[in-house]
Amino acid sequence: MPPAGDSADAALPREPFELTIYLRPPGRPWLRRPGSGPDLDDLTGETVTREQLEAERAAAFAAPIAVLRRFAQATGLDFVDIDPLRCQVHVRIPADIVERVLGVQIGLVGHLGARFRCPLGPLTVPPAIASLVQAIVGLDERPHVRKLRPMVGAAGGDGLLPSAIAGLYGLTAPRNGAGQCVAIIEPAGGYSADDLKAACQAMNVPVPEVVDVSVDHGHNDFGQNAQFDQEVGLDIQVVAGVAPAARIAIYFTTNSERGLADAVAAAVHDKANRPSVVLMTWGEAESAFPRQARIAMDSVLADAAKLGVTVVAAAGDFLATDQVNDGKAHVDYPASSPYVLGCGGTAITLDASGASIAAEAVWNEGVTGTGGGISDLYLVPAFQHGIALPPSANGDGRKGRGVPDVAAAAAAVNGYRVVIGGATIVASGTSAVAPLWGASIALANAERGKPLGFLNTRLYQQPPLLRPITEGNNIQSGTALGYPAAAGWSACTGLGVPKGADLIRALTAIA
Repeated sequence: MPPAGDSADAALPREPFELTIYLRPPGRPWLRRPGSGPDLDDLTGETVTREQLEAERAAAFAAPIAVLRRFAQATGLDFVDIDPLRCQVHVRIPADIVERVLGVQIGLVGHLGARFRCPLGPLTVPPAIASLVQAIVGLDERPHVRKLRPMVGAAGGDGLLPSAIAGLYGLTAPRNGAGQCVAIIEPAGGYSADDLKAACQAMNVPVPEVVDVSVDHGHNDFGQNAQFDQEVGLDIQVVAGVAPAARIAIYFTTNSERGLADAVAAAVHDKANRPSVVLMTWGEAESAFPRQARIAMDSVLADAAKLGVTVVAAAGDFLATDQVNDGKAHVDYPASSPYVLGCGGTAITLDASGASIAAEAVWNEGVTGTGGGISDLYLVPAFQHGIALPPSANGDGRKGRGVPDVAAAAAAVNGYRVVIGGATIVASGTSAVAPLWGASIALANAERGKPLGFLNTRLYQQPPLLRPITEGNNIQSGTALGYPAAAGWSACTGLGVPKGADLIRALTAIA
């Protein structure tokens, strides 16, 4: 639904809508009720290849796609593309027949200083295809993520190189991620090859191979928005600093419900680049994330586990309220999805030599700081059944999926020194933690010669591989909403930060 206070406008642009219909995957009844979740223990079992899954789905979807084709011919939809592997059918539908076919009024709503086409009520899927459809995305054209905050420092600053932060945690391995591909989903901004070259020179690592992939007309848009570029540059340079021999595939997309879902699907199912790790350093409070996109993405994230792909997401940078001013605590999606490894943030203090971490606490700067808490949408997943989850800070006693799972340095002090637009700045946030963890998983994948895939269950079974953070909280100044650090798992930093050498060794040794 449109945000409260926004108004509809009858003068709608006449351009056709480009929609993605996500077909209901066979054998997944739990996805009909988002948040119910399967027993995730089975996701650590045998995986399949993308080719095997494609062949299976091509056969399973032959009849449903025939039904959709007949429906399209009868209603005026134009088939653009069919992808059984991704469970996607891309269609184009004239704006003037959307309301008749999908039973929803479309209006223009104000959002972030502009106006976008948006449904003004719930979507109604016609009975002829309702049993086939998992989700339909593309009607809501509003931007949905990237609650940006300024980076800190200019022209130098006091930050640490990403490779140095990885070194503080002991995140190194002989192969440096060789043979692995790390995917990064980017709904805005871009990067400069010269910036990456300068950053790698400063870190004394080789410049990694970077491949750009366009999804739903997205592209490398470097130079148009400095803050967006900082986010993209940070993602790439952290991966390069931790796993310099890994290839990086960047999936540029549009900041919309369709763009986000389609980019995740493109990365997870990419048969050309074949990433073993997918990074998402953006997010939005669960209550605000568009439901259709979340349904579609959860289906794709379940595929990632099936394919042996590890998905890592940032837990957010606005403490336990996640920048929602409704007097309640919120967790960030997609970090709250039970298929994802959610990454929280810490603040590190170095010893006198600057060569090791002397102290580490929850990252909390009053208004900004690590996200985390208890999901309002997802039940407690199997991998968290053995830990003492706190009740929701909203006072309703709810027990749900706990966020995050792991953590690492995210504060501005001793932050990440990166090169953006030829200038050195110090970046911070859980947007840095997700690529740090993702690249570390790529290190282990390279050492063991096979992707680890769904990793949450493994980590929760071996908590000694992480160092819990016991100081601090993620309570926003002026509120009582949030959670304290704890000796075990906490809703600030999860299981804790990596004991790098032990972690890489243990993950490499998994059969």
